[in-house]
Amino acid sequence: MESIFLNLTEEELEWKNEIDEYLKNNLGPYIDDIEQGKVDIWDVIRPMGNSGFIGISFPKRFGGLGGTFMQELLFSEQVCYYSLPVDMSRLSSTYPATLIRTFGKTRTLKHYINPIVEGKKIGCFCFTEPDAGSDLSRMKTFAKYDKLNEEYILNGEKRFIVNGSVADILIVYARNGGFIVQSDWEGYEVIEEYKMMGLHGLHLGHIKFNNVRVPKENALFYKEIKEEPGEKRLGKTAAIASLQNFLGPERAILAAQALGVAKKAIEVAIQYTQERVQFKRPISEFEGISFKIADMMTYYEAGRALVQRSVNNIEDGHLAAMAKLFSCQAAYNICDDALQCLGGIGYTNKYPVERCLRDVRLLRIGGGTDEIMRYVIQKGIYKRIEKQKVIEDMPKSAFFAAHESEDKEE
Repeated sequence: MESIFLNLTEEELEWKNEIDEYLKNNLGPYIDDIEQGKVDIWDVIRPMGNSGFIGISFPKRFGGLGGTFMQELLFSEQVCYYSLPVDMSRLSSTYPATLIRTFGKTRTLKHYINPIVEGKKIGCFCFTEPDAGSDLSRMKTFAKYDKLNEEYILNGEKRFIVNGSVADILIVYARNGGFIVQSDWEGYEVIEEYKMMGLHGLHLGHIKFNNVRVPKENALFYKEIKEEPGEKRLGKTAAIASLQNFLGPERAILAAQALGVAKKAIEVAIQYTQERVQFKRPISEFEGISFKIADMMTYYEAGRALVQRSVNNIEDGHLAAMAKLFSCQAAYNICDDALQCLGGIGYTNKYPVERCLRDVRLLRIGGGTDEIMRYVIQKGIYKRIEKQKVIEDMPKSAFFAAHESEDKEE
């Protein structure tokens, strides 16, 4: 099947062919071993750094390829065709390096970037907490500034952290700031690594910070706020506000990942239904089966269109939420129908469909649940309606005067 993305340039098509060949040889043969725990997932990801595939969009001086967002999306799509947990682990590792650059701290913290991008160190993004899932205002992790030693003292817990139990370098969000932390510092503790329904091989950790001392220069941002006991400490945090610009691209990537998994399930289902014979003919000739294939392809194509539109309007967070909501639900339904087409053998590990179904289910929770996506979407709809009403109710003279004023300022 062709890529999720439409109207690729000649350069992008060449890139796709290059990564297809690389992943076929360097990822495909290890999927079963990762699934069964015979090979650690990072033993497969780490060599990608030698080719610049861990941090594709990072400049070459940092070990990346200086690639585009579309190249990153194409790589994610194709990795997820083989393994969603591999791509989740790869991308999550780059967050500390990405945020160091985003917050303009490259000069002081550049020594963290190359090791992550080159695959020599593992990174992770620490945000979710035991009491702060969808409701991030309940975040309790807090940093207190020690003026005497010019350090921040970090306390709190984070859970459901991709790479959390094996990470070397962490970006940790507290109520009042964001900090680059090393796992070898005193006070850092891995409480547990979760066993999951799917995403086998992925290291999902629950970690704790017990008076971890963070050098002043490792603060990406910090806001002085009073530390309150118990429920009084809850409410909107500086950490939440700082994330708004990242949500659109992140959701577009999650949507592309979901469709990458779905593409694999569709291919397996189509081939199996053409080869499987019952009642003297291939089961693809029975409408009970072929109509499922029709539905699967329809959902897939609709997801492609929505993801493409989201990528073309990446600043539109509400459109990205739509792409994530629809694509992740569609991918789950596609994998479920694919398993049904295979029947009993689909429920075994003889085919990858059962793994696709288990893996892709997480995407309807992680990165924003279906319910939160719906909340974001409806909020955006009503805001746009209100904005349109204001424009319509504005007297024409005032409308043109406002635009003339803008023109003069320009």
